[in-house]
Amino acid sequence: MNGARSFTIREARDGIRSGALSSVELMEACLDAADRLDNKLNVFVTRVDREVLLQQAAHIDRRRKTGIELGPLAGVPIALKDIYFTSDLPTTASSKVLAGHRTTEDAFTVTKLRQSGALIVGKVQTHEFAYGPTTVNEFAGPSRNPWNPDHVPGGSSGGSAIAVATGMCLGATGSDTGGSIRHPSAFCGVTGLKPTYGLISRRGILSLSWSLDHAGPITRTVEDAAFMLQVMAGFDPLDPGSIEVPIADYVAGVGHAPGSLRVGIPREHFLDLVDAEVREAFDASLRILDGFGWKIEEVSIPNLRYALGAELAILSAEASSYHREMMRVHADDVSSDIRKELDSGMVLLATDYLLAQRVRRIIAQEFRAAFQKIDVLATPTIPIPAPRIDQSDVQIGGQTISVLSAIWRNTYPTNLTGSPALCIPCGFTEGGLPISLQLIGRNFDELTLLQVGHRFQLETDWHSRTPPAV
Repeated sequence: MNGARSFTIREARDGIRSGALSSVELMEACLDAADRLDNKLNVFVTRVDREVLLQQAAHIDRRRKTGIELGPLAGVPIALKDIYFTSDLPTTASSKVLAGHRTTEDAFTVTKLRQSGALIVGKVQTHEFAYGPTTVNEFAGPSRNPWNPDHVPGGSSGGSAIAVATGMCLGATGSDTGGSIRHPSAFCGVTGLKPTYGLISRRGILSLSWSLDHAGPITRTVEDAAFMLQVMAGFDPLDPGSIEVPIADYVAGVGHAPGSLRVGIPREHFLDLVDAEVREAFDASLRILDGFGWKIEEVSIPNLRYALGAELAILSAEASSYHREMMRVHADDVSSDIRKELDSGMVLLATDYLLAQRVRRIIAQEFRAAFQKIDVLATPTIPIPAPRIDQSDVQIGGQTISVLSAIWRNTYPTNLTGSPALCIPCGFTEGGLPISLQLIGRNFDELTLLQVGHRFQLETDWHSRTPPAV
């Protein structure tokens, strides 16, 4: 076989079930990719022993041969962002503070993945405590973009996106508080889905900001995201943020794109500052959507200009509250960039936090009003290509802004609203860095997003290209 990078989850599942592909062969290909690239790109925090994984894969193959029904992800190698608790592996959040930290139970979603037959290959790097958009980590070192190792892979779920892009696994888990599933997916040329707030339980996932955190999958294709979402979604009565809603059949429905669709382009914010190559790829993507016979129209979300202040106030206050005791005892062991953020959150006033929550409700209302007129919003996922690891500022449209501001500019609004957002590859720069399209949907209408994204990927091949590192 040509390596795991040549397989999607759908293809692997069908191959294992038919016997055309063995789970052992697939696992060996993923492990070989990890052996070859892990040190170069700084992907894994902890890897499961090779022989253990091959034994688990062989068990899947034996079950198939004896006619036992296999789960929906049986034999599929999956990596976990190192904030998902596991009973058999440490959970460190890529931090010196939590080095060797173990829990006695799996996260709710990890249990569901194991029950589906997925094989957990290990824990992958994150920006420390999932608090940053680059996965440049003072303690663990920088993770590197597989399209150009001098550039960031995005964060905080950087390890997850690298692992998927390079075939070290077929899917990975991520978390998203201001864009942390979408940033690395966009920069590494893969597919990332931030589902609606409350659709996937966050019990057993280390928190950053409890009212902004979302859990979701990172995969090569939209169809693969549907497979992982089908397993990960569902009500958890022990998670206060979990919401009990009917779960659609994402796998069966992903291939049935609507004949008519209204695609909205926001007038405000999302296109105000965009790199020229990113804008060109975005406009080309709109032409593809228009070619499907779908209607493209502008919509207004006027109070987005207040979204950044609201996001920062809520994120800073909640993160500093969550980590308060840790900072009291272990502040000297925390990376300087994270310590600065957590210290800043300690001095926010309650009035700032409450005002931010009021702004949040206004913006959420405006999103709901927009979705009375359209079915999906389309924007660039990130206004810039992946910056260099040593880069702190970027020029866009004659303005100099920080890399942080540029990276999360188009993603954090949907953390405030809780809206589902899907990012998919839509082009490359002349320098060979991926560009990504973001699709935003109505709350709990992940199926439409998946259908639109899948239809786009049937028409394009950006998602099938292989990084030079591979």
